[in-house]
Amino acid sequence: MTAIPARRKRQMIAAICSSVAAVVCLPTGIVIGANGLLNDSSGNNVENSTVTEIPDTPVELLAVTKTVGETIAVSSAVLLAIAPGGQGGTIISLPLGASADTGTGEAPRRIADNFTVDGIYGLKADVENLLNITVNSVDDVTAMELGALISSIGPREVVLKSPVVDTSDAGKDRTVLDAGVLTVTPDQIAAALAANQPAIPEMQRLPQTKELWSAISKAGVSPTTDASATTSSVPTNVDPPADTAGYFKALLSGRIDVWQFGVTQITDAVRNPNNSDMYELDGGEVLTVMASVVPSALTIVSNDIAVMIDVPYPSTTYAREAVTRLAYVGANVVLVRQTSDAPQDRTVVYFNDELARGEAENFVALIGPLEYKATTDVVSGVNLRIVLGNDFVSYLSKGSPMSSSTTSTVAK
Repeated sequence: MTAIPARRKRQMIAAICSSVAAVVCLPTGIVIGANGLLNDSSGNNVENSTVTEIPDTPVELLAVTKTVGETIAVSSAVLLAIAPGGQGGTIISLPLGASADTGTGEAPRRIADNFTVDGIYGLKADVENLLNITVNSVDDVTAMELGALISSIGPREVVLKSPVVDTSDAGKDRTVLDAGVLTVTPDQIAAALAANQPAIPEMQRLPQTKELWSAISKAGVSPTTDASATTSSVPTNVDPPADTAGYFKALLSGRIDVWQFGVTQITDAVRNPNNSDMYELDGGEVLTVMASVVPSALTIVSNDIAVMIDVPYPSTTYAREAVTRLAYVGANVVLVRQTSDAPQDRTVVYFNDELARGEAENFVALIGPLEYKATTDVVSGVNLRIVLGNDFVSYLSKGSPMSSSTTSTVAK
């Protein structure tokens, strides 16, 4: 990894400064850790066991490619993230025009540019650096190969606001899918994801890409509604799938969510000197999604304290705010869960040593009043567990830091 702490801190500052505008732009309704990262719907798993391991969340980087002249170009890229227990997961659509996290002396570039130079492993390096993760495996597939991988999903309905156009080597455009409500085959979905559309800004194409991956996701198996299901048990870790076919098999055996990162076009000459179709991702959103979907893949970027966050709210807004603010003050956010518990009035910090409690006192200026509770239970690799409360929501609504009082109790 070539993490650049100074740049990441600037990104967090920008995220905090723009949070009032950004919150309404983030998708709402996605369930953070939709498949239950600890498979714990009650949110009390940590208190019920002495040591809890964060389960494995295998992830593959998959690129859909097309041959353009004598060059193989990437048309679409996703992370296939498997949920704990190996059933279902999340498809994370990656903007190919995302600005790579380059080091000192490196020219700015899009992550797709590295695929052209070094193939799938060049793309892998840029994706891992940009998202601060380590992927288990990589693969690139043609439209024909992708069609075969998803053949079991059968015909699916898609709603496209604009047609999907493919440009040939000779520069001629061909419509792959028309706009409107369509029933499409797996091969048609694959052909649309492999379409080469250089004349159309990626920002305009992103809704098409998300809709196509969402059509695949809807073939996943709905979660059980059996009241006797043991949702509070920690799933057994499973080995990562051996190949891309195994990743799709695992995804399709459970619920599949789809996430696509929001983007902001980069127009200034310093960060985008060639005026390419380049975009910036929101650092807070990226970390929130990675910590909720692939926590075992996260790369720790500093020696500071490791924090997990429990979010008793049905949207990403408060999760993203908490993650952004904690990362800004130097905490390593390593796990985000959504729980089904009713929100409590106070934001509670669970700690098992006084040094960790002392570190938490530095958080008050950005996340508001905290209540501290000592606990003997441990989540492996985590120093503090923070359960957001209504006072955090109130603190955000005031729009500026305020002095906070804290209390300390011992958890029963």
